[in-house]
Amino acid sequence: MRRLFVTAVLVAALGAGLVSVAVAQTPAPYVKVFVDGSPVYFDQAPVMANGRVLVPLRGVFERLGATVTWDPTSQTVLAQSGATSVSLRIGSPQAFVNGQAQFLDVPAMLVGGRTLVPLRFVSQALGAGVTWDAATSTVQITSQGALTGPPVTYPPTQSYPPTQSYPPTQSYPPTAYQPPAPTTISGTVVRVNATTYPGQLLVQTPPGEVYTYNIVSGTTIVRQNVVTGVSGPVSLSALRPGDSVTVTADQSGTAQNVQASFTSPAPVPAGAITSATVTPTGRPLVPGDVMTVVAIGPAHGTATFAITGLRNGLPMTESANQPGTYVGNYAVQPGDFVQNTTVVVSLTAPTGQLLTATAPSPVTISASAIVPPAMGGAPVISQPGPGTPIRTPFTVTGSAPPGSLVKVQADYNGTVLLFPVQGTLGTQTVTADANGNWSATFAQAPPVRGVNVTISATLVDYTGAARSPSTTVNTTLQ
Repeated sequence: MRRLFVTAVLVAALGAGLVSVAVAQTPAPYVKVFVDGSPVYFDQAPVMANGRVLVPLRGVFERLGATVTWDPTSQTVLAQSGATSVSLRIGSPQAFVNGQAQFLDVPAMLVGGRTLVPLRFVSQALGAGVTWDAATSTVQITSQGALTGPPVTYPPTQSYPPTQSYPPTQSYPPTAYQPPAPTTISGTVVRVNATTYPGQLLVQTPPGEVYTYNIVSGTTIVRQNVVTGVSGPVSLSALRPGDSVTVTADQSGTAQNVQASFTSPAPVPAGAITSATVTPTGRPLVPGDVMTVVAIGPAHGTATFAITGLRNGLPMTESANQPGTYVGNYAVQPGDFVQNTTVVVSLTAPTGQLLTATAPSPVTISASAIVPPAMGGAPVISQPGPGTPIRTPFTVTGSAPPGSLVKVQADYNGTVLLFPVQGTLGTQTVTADANGNWSATFAQAPPVRGVNVTISATLVDYTGAARSPSTTVNTTLQ
């Protein structure tokens, strides 16, 4: 009976809940969201639209016990909790609740790659109670299980957060309160974890104690180079062990402001790419050869290289272990032909200045003869075999003529909630090595399991045009 009541409440909420994508959106104040007394952290900060707080749907739905999936092809969010199902499509004026269409005044919206909906709608859709305390920008959500269980003893929202009545620090959360983290501290960065959300920043004080702070989307981080005086806002991943920091946090150990500073040697003088090399050298390059270009210059820039008369804007990647060292590769393609040409590196420094350098060794590429396609006219897919179940991430391997380009694509189709779904898990173009082997790894997962997956491989030229028939393998994704 309660589920029937929840659906009725949802119908009313849908008509008044979602805000328009077209209306003005502003970052919400430092909104604190608690579900059954535990905080919820978001990797996309809440926004305000027409006086309503909008939050990422997944963050609260999953905390309330719902399973959430996303279909990128139709831009549809599907949520399931027990017998209740909710379907929302970005830009659509209606939602589906247990298969019944409900018209909305305005659609859900995408902000920062996340689906945002009014918080009250998210909670009422699954039968949860919601209270909002505007004075402290705090939202308290009580799940259906909590509503039917023992009385909630969490401090009233209108008086939150009084430090004297906040839950004991040793039990909230344990990792952040051993020892308790002061609300203001100065020390040295010990470790940074920016791979999870919320992120974590470990700071050591001069007496030697180490404290852990949570870093959320609302945390302001500023880092300054004390040698050059340059400073500005940065992400958590830009902080380094040894940085001096001052942290201001709330009682829960969540940092609100981080001021960091560091000392570094003077930057490489403007215009100084100190080295640019090309390998292999001393002979004409042919199909199957891979040219490697290495340049050394100012760190944290963006670099590309050009083969004069043949290719421009080829990407280079900065080494994670050697800042300021940039590496780029080019696989010689059938039809490439240049004699005694130059390789020029272009590097945009963090200051915005464009630097260039020419490798001292000339390059000759002689690949005008077209390499014939693989035996049978198409590349070979070795793994996975036809009908072999796979799981994400999965790797496709095969063979083709050495040095040839292979375009690999994985598409899926299936059914969810009696509706057909289909889409792609991605397309990659890889190069067969000197032995003719190639591989492509796909990490993207479809919105549901048990779908059919079709993997195809085709030889292409450097423009992406096909030069062979496709090889396909059909399997299922578990």
